[in-house]
Amino acid sequence: MSGPCTASFSLAPLGAVILAAQAIQEAQAMGAEYEAVLAQAREREQQRQARRQEQRAAQAGRLAALRARVESLERRVLRLSGFLEQPPDLPLTPRGGEMEAWAAHVQQLESLLQGLEARVAASAGQAVRQALEAVGDSPDLDGILALYLARRQEERGEAEQVAWRATVERVLARLALPEGETLPARLEALAREVILAETPARAELLANELRLQVHLLARDQAAARQEAEMAARWLAQLPEEILPPSLRALLAEVAAGLGRLDGETRNEVEALVRAWEAEQARQEAEAAALVLEQSLKDLGYQVDEVSETLFVEGGMLHFQRPGWEGYYVRLRANVREKTFNFNVVRARQESSVEEDSALRKRLDFMAEERWCAEFPRLMATLAARGLRLDVTRRLEAGELPVQAVAPESLPCFEAGERAQPRTVPRTMDLPRKS
Repeated sequence: MSGPCTASFSLAPLGAVILAAQAIQEAQAMGAEYEAVLAQAREREQQRQARRQEQRAAQAGRLAALRARVESLERRVLRLSGFLEQPPDLPLTPRGGEMEAWAAHVQQLESLLQGLEARVAASAGQAVRQALEAVGDSPDLDGILALYLARRQEERGEAEQVAWRATVERVLARLALPEGETLPARLEALAREVILAETPARAELLANELRLQVHLLARDQAAARQEAEMAARWLAQLPEEILPPSLRALLAEVAAGLGRLDGETRNEVEALVRAWEAEQARQEAEAAALVLEQSLKDLGYQVDEVSETLFVEGGMLHFQRPGWEGYYVRLRANVREKTFNFNVVRARQESSVEEDSALRKRLDFMAEERWCAEFPRLMATLAARGLRLDVTRRLEAGELPVQAVAPESLPCFEAGERAQPRTVPRTMDLPRKS
């Protein structure tokens, strides 16, 4: 490639171009080397991301432990309540990710459980006490079903018991329960009713209900997994300063698989995501303009001031090296197609060198060849700073005439001129919900 060319442009993910723009500014302000400042900026960003991930993981772990303890206590309370004529009501399970609320709920359940154990012990006969001792604190279905099977062994045939137990186990096997998660209490109770049904017809009816409930739970689990993945992406994407603490805690709970989002909360988060993405796009466009301008200058070019809207509205700029005389490289940005078009142009002038002379054509060819030799270095510099170019169309030097344009349409650079760096905003002012 040595003549006009078109290259698609794209920004590296994770705000790399913003980081590069900030490093450019810091290096200019401190008079330091860009690469050293960029390395420090990357290290700061990596440390910040690592701290955020550690905090989220620790919070999710604490929530998971408290939730598991709550589920265990609730199951024990329900089992003991079955031996009483007037069972107590369970306290409401907390919503959200506030650690204090979950810890207080655990204390409530532990206190309720102690009272239930005292009431059952005072009123239960020997058979019930033996059943309680057999069940203990174990929440697994196999142990409970084995206990009830033993108690009803005299009333039902062994073959029938084994058959219905196999049916229950086959249906429950369709659930993909995470490691350490126990069967929901309502399914456990329904499975017990299937095995203890008085007639085969009643057992079949209950087994069909069990199949339906397992199907509904599996569908709900799939939706919860998708929601958890989405909440995790939102937590990773949104800066903590634009997420209210209560909303951040709720998203952490959902990401850990310990809760769900209601419609109002989902709409609130999606509005924040849209606002953040728009702000991020604006920042990246401004940063990319600064990166393009400063990269050209770092490579020794004199360049028009790059408009901050170049990556938003498109536009045109020119650059050249000292000594190129009337030759420039013209860059046109097409934002809709995300392309840059580069071509060599020259100022039209009345001189001894005629526009269509062999000498003029030779000078044009040399100008294009010169730009050809330098273009790969510009591509590499921009790519290292988060702005990638991929050539999609190219013409050889001399394949098209170099465009001669009016001198007043081209910039006039002064020797040794330097533009002042622009400021790339580092903070956002997004609306918060009070």
